Amino acid sequence: MTWIWHMCMTNMRKRGIRTILTVLGVVIGVISIVSLLAIGLGVKDMLITEAESYGSSTEIMVYGTEGKRKELMLTDRRLQDIAKLEFVEAVYPELNLNGRYTYGKYEGFMPITGVPQEYLDQMTLLYGEIPEETMWKPELVVGSHAMDYCYNPSTGVTYLETYQSRNESQGLEKDTIPDYSGDSIDMQLGYDDSAVTQRLNIVGVSESASYHIYCNIDTLKKFLKRYSDNGVVLGQPLDMNGEPYSEWIYEDAIVTADDIGHVDALVKKLQDMGFQAESNKEYVDMVQRTTKMIQILLGGIGAIALIVAVIGIGNTMTTAVYDRVHDIGVLKVLGCDPEELLFMFLMESGILGGVGGVIGVAVSYLITEVGVNILAVKLLKMTEGTRLAEIPWWLAVSAVGFAILLGVIAGYFPARWAAGLKPIKAVQRI
Repeated sequence: MTWIWHMCMTNMRKRGIRTILTVLGVVIGVISIVSLLAIGLGVKDMLITEAESYGSSTEIMVYGTEGKRKELMLTDRRLQDIAKLEFVEAVYPELNLNGRYTYGKYEGFMPITGVPQEYLDQMTLLYGEIPEETMWKPELVVGSHAMDYCYNPSTGVTYLETYQSRNESQGLEKDTIPDYSGDSIDMQLGYDDSAVTQRLNIVGVSESASYHIYCNIDTLKKFLKRYSDNGVVLGQPLDMNGEPYSEWIYEDAIVTADDIGHVDALVKKLQDMGFQAESNKEYVDMVQRTTKMIQILLGGIGAIALIVAVIGIGNTMTTAVYDRVHDIGVLKVLGCDPEELLFMFLMESGILGGVGGVIGVAVSYLITEVGVNILAVKLLKMTEGTRLAEIPWWLAVSAVGFAILLGVIAGYFPARWAAGLKPIKAVQRI
């Protein structure tokens, strides 16, 4: 075994330029396939993370219908029926309070959504704390982008534009999420002369609530009843006689499935009950299908470069065999077995592929981290920390292993020809 390794190293050193060019071809091929697949994986993770930031893949939004049929409205009793369905883990009603809000000198139109305390407790916060039920008025947790598009009525400039401009002038990261906790908004209930304005405190900023403003649903109910007029609660529908219903009517509710695999079946059950139901899973599935197609396309382009490199290994090994016919003949005369000759040339081609694979993966890490995740992110003006390319460990290991395998395959036929060469023919070729 030692002499085989020595001869492999000696041959590659003697033909240094050819060896370097062959390895360089493998390096380029590995960089192509690893970098392109890494970009595909990074974009996939980014899109799926963004999709899931608008709601869990196991959450289903259910919408009630206002009209003559009360059984198609979302009431507490109908939500209890939904909770009894197979695959349902939890049901969270949403009670919306529409109106205009004022944040400093900025105004916007965004409903405040009351949800059960259990749902609030599951939120991940960037700042502040989770609001709890209070006796007087709601405490708010706002989404990370809830204030972005409220605007200054005097200038028409949005809060997001002002905030980013201020950060840039101070040399700060412009996409930093502001901390609204401890601030307050003035919420105007209604739009006519009887409208009431209340100042509501912001106690937390949610990471995943996006553009929503949430509060405890029980507090919101007590708050709305306090400003009801002859039993008519703001935001609640009336029956055909213009009278308020005897129970709360919800515009929508969040139904959580016990497993992502049961989401489609649960959506079908809810639709059979007459409700409109939709889930974030459909969008996530679409993203996964699209990114898978992109990965196949990018991987195919990279594979072409690697195949060209493998052809280079085959050419190098074929030339090496023909250049060493005399050496092969001498080795055979000295009693070298055909299997040993076969192994020697396969080892040499495997080393070429392996060295090129290792260097290619190392360079790919440098390209993706510096060229893509830093420079490309800055050029595209994306949020700092965004990762457009990811090289998981299995991709790095697979790339090296694949390069070695293709190198061995490329060297197989020249090695087989060398192993089968007769000593007398080798002598005749001198």
